[in-house]
Order: sequence, then C-alpha cells, then structure tokens
Amino acid sequence: MKSHEMIELINEFMRKYAKDDTLKVWLGPELNVLMANPKDVEVVLGTLRFNDKAGEYKALEPWLKEGLLVSREMKSHEMIELINEFMRKYAKDDTLKVWLGPELNVLMANPKDVEVVLGTLRFNDKAGEYKALEPWLKEGLLVSRGRKWHKRRKIITPAFHFKILDQFVDVFESGSRELLRNMEMDRLRQAKTGLNLYDWINLCTMDTICETAMGVSINAQTNADSEYVQAVKTISMVLHKRMFNIFYRFDWTYMLTPLARAEKRALNVLHEFTEKIIVQRREELIRCGNKEVDTFMFEGHDTTSSALVFFFYNIATHPEAQAKCFEEISSVMGQDNSTPVTYELLNKLHYVDLCIKETLRMFPSVPLLGRKVLEECEINGKLIPAGTNIGISPLFLGRREELFSEPNSFKPERFDVVTSAEKLNPYAYIPFSAGPRNCIGQKFAMLEIKAIVANVLRHYHIDFVGDTTEPPVLIGELILRTKDPLMFTLQEHVY
Repeated sequence: MKSHEMIELINEFMRKYAKDDTLKVWLGPELNVLMANPKDVEVVLGTLRFNDKAGEYKALEPWLKEGLLVSREMKSHEMIELINEFMRKYAKDDTLKVWLGPELNVLMANPKDVEVVLGTLRFNDKAGEYKALEPWLKEGLLVSRGRKWHKRRKIITPAFHFKILDQFVDVFESGSRELLRNMEMDRLRQAKTGLNLYDWINLCTMDTICETAMGVSINAQTNADSEYVQAVKTISMVLHKRMFNIFYRFDWTYMLTPLARAEKRALNVLHEFTEKIIVQRREELIRCGNKEVDTFMFEGHDTTSSALVFFFYNIATHPEAQAKCFEEISSVMGQDNSTPVTYELLNKLHYVDLCIKETLRMFPSVPLLGRKVLEECEINGKLIPAGTNIGISPLFLGRREELFSEPNSFKPERFDVVTSAEKLNPYAYIPFSAGPRNCIGQKFAMLEIKAIVANVLRHYHIDFVGDTTEPPVLIGELILRTKDPLMFTLQEHVY
C-alpha cells in the first residue's frame, strides 16, 4: 500500500467506523487506538501520564539510541541501580563526577570525605536540588542557609528537649491506637491476600506530626482521601522529577509544563492548610511562621512512614528478630496490650532500638543528601570547583562491604555497643545526616517509631506476602520507597 493510500484509508475509516472520534485498529497482536477528540488529545499529550512513545518509534532506536525523540523518563528504581553501577565502575577514591546539564555533581562515599563535608559549617549550604523545595518550604530550617539557618535552628532546638518529647508520647499512643483500628479493619477484609501497611502508617504519622507540632487534629486516619495528603504526594512526585529530569531543572522551561501547574495547585492546598492552622494558634506559632510548620509537616511524617514500613518488612522476613522484639515488648509493657506506652517504657526497648537502627542502615528514609560548594576548595586532596553540588548517599554508604560486614544482611546486633565487635564509623552510618545540619527531629522520630512498633507488635504477628529470596526494588525519590507495595498478613496475638 502506498503512503498516500494509507492516509486516505485512515481518513475513510475514521469517518465510517469511529465512535466518539475514536477508532480501534488491530495491527497483528497490537491494539492501536486513533483519537481525534481534542479533550482526549489533551489528556494524552497534556500530562506526563502517557510519556512513553508508541511501539513504532522502536524502529528509530538503532539510529537515535535513547535520544530526546525516543527516550523515556528513567524510572526511579533504575536511577538507584544506575548510580550504584556507576559508583562501582567509574568512581575514583570513592568519588564520582556527574554532569547534569551545566552543573557538576560529585558523589562521595568515603567517610573521611563525608566527615569534612557534613562535620563542619564550611559546607553548610544545601545543594542546588533543594531549590525545588523552596516554593513549599520557603526559607524554612531544611533549606535556609547562613545566619537565617543558624537563628532558626537555635529557636527550634528547645522544642526537641526530652521533657517536651515526654509530652508527645500520649499523641503517639492515641495515633497508633487509631492505626490499629484501621489495620484490624483491613485484616478482616484482606486476611489472605495481605494488606499494604504504608498508606495507613503514612496517615498515622501525619496525624501525629500535626498534633505534636501544631496542636491541631486533622484526623487523616479517618479521612483517608484528605486533600492535604494528596497534595503532599503530588509535591513529592514533582520534586523527584525536578531533581532527576533535565527538562524540569530550569525554571524558564519548567514553568510552561503541566507539572508546574500541578505543583501550583498542590502548593495552594498546602499553604492554605498551614496558614489556617497559624490563624487558629497564632500566639504559639507566630515566632516560627508557616515556613517551619511546612518544614515539620514535610520532614516529620513521610520519613517516619518509610522507616516503619521497612522495619516491618525486616522483622517479617526475619522471624527470630520479630520474636525477640515481641518478647522484649511484652517483658517491658506487660501482658495487657491495652496498657499505654510511656516515655520511660519506650526507652527500655533496647533490642527494638537495635532493629530500628539496622533498618535505617539498610533503608535510610532519605537516600541522598546534598551540599553546595560556594568557593573552590580541597577535600582530602580532591580539588572541588565553586558551584559544585556534593552528593552523599546514606543508602550507598550503608551497603558498603568495606564499612559493614555482610551489608545486605539484617544484623541488628551490629549496633550493640556492648557485644558487637564491629567498630562503626560515625560518618558511615548517617540516616539522620550528621554534623551541625543533622536532623533536628531524630529523637522525636525514634520515639514515634518505637511507640508505633510497640503497639503494633503487641497486637499482631506480621508475615510478609511476597518473594523473600529477592530484596525489594527501591525507588530513590526524595524519600526511599519500594517500586511495588510491600504486602503483609497479620495474625492476632493470643495472651
């Protein structure tokens, strides 16, 4: 058939057989759908939902390889695999140089270099990628720099004193009880197929951060379709794309995309929410303003959710560790699983603490940290130009055999300072970053994780539904996740 005949045939078929301006055509085993309704065209071309080119474009790949016309966006899990492969193949002295457009990025995996970068105020400015957070967090503690950062840190630090944390345990207790009700509801519905704990845990941690940081109950666990929750998910997706996709890195091109419009809608939801809370509690929150409210909301729930899900995965795939956790919790808390957790009781959960630390070594909630080099400098003999972004991966460091024996094995005892023979480098294990800009809320996070773990394991034995012979495929977004949901079954403990 001649090319001009093909066009005439398609036109004829569209006139005769199309329904609602849509024509289905089978070419061998492949279904092809021709669309001519502008509303359908807008859905297909106007978003990133249908970003991959059709199969016909494969014929161009021998010539164009993965050029702009035929390339697809790299998947998040492929990014982690690629970075690991590049570090193994091309890194010199545990250092890898990567150009992203005009920007030089240096990935460092030597604890001596990490100590120089994180251990002082010399490299206190965050890497350029963090700019993508500014429309949401403004100049909050996470992204601020210089004197502003120092002033904010000084103001906020007392809020995480142990006497204040003691008061938060009641909130962790009530939030985790609501989580248990939702887990039980799902258990009865999906006892055999398993349930995805992440969504419920994420809502639980959102409830607790709102209650503790702002004294406001948003009841996310009883309102799972919360507009705020959806907005946070949208922003997380936007941030990942802006950090790792070259076409979204530059504001002048990004602002023309549908992704920018989606971000604007989500930001309106997030800022309206925090401003409403500040109006309600103006006297207590006026000193920090919505910058820190947004920062706590961002840093205080998604990171903890990630840690909890990976914790449950680890103990579900290591029954002996789960049994030890259960025995310790029962010994400390007693046989009555309605007894509320307290600050003093949680601090006695030594083995649970080891399991949390080992989980964060294997699956750190934030897989990549970044700093900006403002002036040309030297780091342990390596000359770093001004303007360079330095990347440090807690995920990569935690899996290095030179730093941790059997790095892919779950061995909580390695963190027992009394019995462990391993000497841990403080800049090899950095799930909460390190140095002056370490995570201000790490004690808060550990306490919340312990409270939720204690209440969940008092009620249920957890089994993993899936292939235990293969590790989960990880997605390196702003927060570490898995490519596919981790599914679990729950069995009630009988006392």
